[in-house]
Amino acid sequence: MATAVSAQTSGDKVSARDSVFRSVTLDEVKVTAPSKTKMKGNSMVTRIVGTSVATAGNAEDVLSQIPGIMKMKGELQVIGKGTPIYYINGRKVRDVSELQSLSSHDIKNVEVITNPGAQYDAEANAVVRLNTLRRNGEGFGMSVDANGDIAPSCGNERCASTLNMNYRIDGTDFFGGVTFDAQHLNHYDTETSQATFGKDNTSFAHGGTTHLGQRYNTLRYNFGMNTTFCTDHSAGFRIERNDNLKGMTDFLMTEDVYRNAVLDDHLVSETITDADGLNSWLINAYYNGKAGAWGIDCNMDFYTTDQTSKARTAETDNAGRKDVFADSETDSRLFAAKLVLSRPIWRGNLQLGAETAFAKRDNLYQISETAIADDKSDVAENSYALFAEYGAMIPQLGMLSAGLRYEHVDFTYNNHVSPSENLTRRHDNFFPFFSLGTRLGKVEAQLSYSMKTRRPNYYLLRSNIEYNNRYTLSTGDPKLENEMHHDVGLNMRYSSFGMSLQYACIKNGIYDWTYPYDDEGRVLLKWVNFTEPIHRLSAFLNASPTFGIWSPNYTVGIQKQWLAFCLTDPREAGGVRTVSYNKPLFIFNANNAFRLPDTAGGWQFELNSELLSGGHYGNAELRNWYWNLSCSVQKYFLRDKALSVRLAFSDIFHKAYNNVRLDLGNYILTQTHILGQGRGIYDMQRVSLTLRYNLNVTKSKYKGTGAGKDVRERM
Repeated sequence: MATAVSAQTSGDKVSARDSVFRSVTLDEVKVTAPSKTKMKGNSMVTRIVGTSVATAGNAEDVLSQIPGIMKMKGELQVIGKGTPIYYINGRKVRDVSELQSLSSHDIKNVEVITNPGAQYDAEANAVVRLNTLRRNGEGFGMSVDANGDIAPSCGNERCASTLNMNYRIDGTDFFGGVTFDAQHLNHYDTETSQATFGKDNTSFAHGGTTHLGQRYNTLRYNFGMNTTFCTDHSAGFRIERNDNLKGMTDFLMTEDVYRNAVLDDHLVSETITDADGLNSWLINAYYNGKAGAWGIDCNMDFYTTDQTSKARTAETDNAGRKDVFADSETDSRLFAAKLVLSRPIWRGNLQLGAETAFAKRDNLYQISETAIADDKSDVAENSYALFAEYGAMIPQLGMLSAGLRYEHVDFTYNNHVSPSENLTRRHDNFFPFFSLGTRLGKVEAQLSYSMKTRRPNYYLLRSNIEYNNRYTLSTGDPKLENEMHHDVGLNMRYSSFGMSLQYACIKNGIYDWTYPYDDEGRVLLKWVNFTEPIHRLSAFLNASPTFGIWSPNYTVGIQKQWLAFCLTDPREAGGVRTVSYNKPLFIFNANNAFRLPDTAGGWQFELNSELLSGGHYGNAELRNWYWNLSCSVQKYFLRDKALSVRLAFSDIFHKAYNNVRLDLGNYILTQTHILGQGRGIYDMQRVSLTLRYNLNVTKSKYKGTGAGKDVRERM
């Protein structure tokens, strides 16, 4: 399960305080059978084509209705494993919004891998692979998507439109597309209170409100080609560009500050940020072929991105008014390559491969009107990986797979302002993988073990202190260690019923922590490695039968962690106390789809519910029950159902949010109405309308899978 608080997600550049994110016709015979899920090796494969799920809408709608996946807080998650990495026809999906532009009619099957093997990078906890149908014919094809939604309570309006084109001739594809996204947030308000306890019985209490407004416009476009020559050889390239056309944020905070329960200050702080980015280029080239019995898959990536932002903070307190100006610039570059060789041996298949990535990120941070120092630094990381994996069908036992991935990483941090903080280190790690898939009568079962890692993104490795307001500062830590996971899983399936048990031991957990910074009530938000391991156990049951026009998909489960710290707290006689984060989370998802036959108009209706209890995740406590009840209606028009219209209403009763409490010993924070702000979600109560039109759409033959994906996502 993903972290419930956006500030605990390593990719979010916000603090805990700021994070207040057509039917398939075969030979003229229409097939509308129930979807079928089978366990295959270390994965679950669900057939989509020819089933009732094929009319679900887009790929995101399909994934939310198949076994092994559930939707929570607006995000798709593999049950018990959290947010997956997606592939479409072997190509890595970097922007999950692409799932919304892929029609359910074009999906052949979905493969859910809960224990990715050695060929995947060591950060992949789960993988979802979507394979599309092969469309015959040549010529021009086009698809157009337009969708928009609004959350009336906060004035959060979002709209996006996508145009994809494809021209195929003599085995060669030329393709391109463009997507425009726009988002406007009028206001997002929360209530925040925090308390710090210092030496000599001095305490500070801060209480107030925050107000956030935003406006973002982005333009993404891509083009490329791929060709098949001879019989077993194909090659191609793909170029993608992302432009941020507008990025404005207005953050207003008002709070009262009490020293020892006596009003000491009243602060009004407004920060206006103008962000020019993220602007990026990604170039991928691939070759896929055979040499004798060996299969060859080679990918090369070049990626560059830059971002600049200018922030002005106007503060008014008891001492008067002060304006603080902060400018930041980042520039990142990556070259990566990956080679995978495979061949059948004995009863199975052997895979050997290597992957390498060379990355560098330059940082510049300048600030005025404070005692905080400027920062000019760079981070360089060179990684090399070798992997081997073999899977074979063993009689009387089942499908046995095992693999090993070795990764060597050279890391260098250079601080050009304070050279004494320069750092060089190496990581050498082996990541084993094991999976056994077997059948016990009519029950399919899979037992697996893997060792995984989570690396801090480069933003978390900064050392400079950034100014949020007079009382709040934030920083990273170039000395952060990689988070290490030991995962054991058992999945079982009988007919349309499934069970999942997952255990994880997480060492060096990467989370944000808050410390008293001085004796004047200021605090420092910093990313740290947990000194204690997290033991996490999850158990889920799933039922996804089909009864005529009704296709239910119900999931119930519990997620329990064991974590405790002995923390500094001057209020205690011994100066320390034990804080436990052990409350379990209960989850119940109920998805109901009703699909009428074409003779009855081909309508589709959905009534879905997501329910999450309070409990602990990491060092955060969710203090209330989260409930999202949503409904939608969808209908197809025109010949071959080329036009689809979908209207949806989510969070009908406006209960999809969390109130959060952080107890860090000498610092306690509470916040209201927390959502997934890191994903651009500010209120789950939304009305959305989606239109999709397809004209002679053909399946892309592009076989590029990308290289250095885990490094690229950390930039």
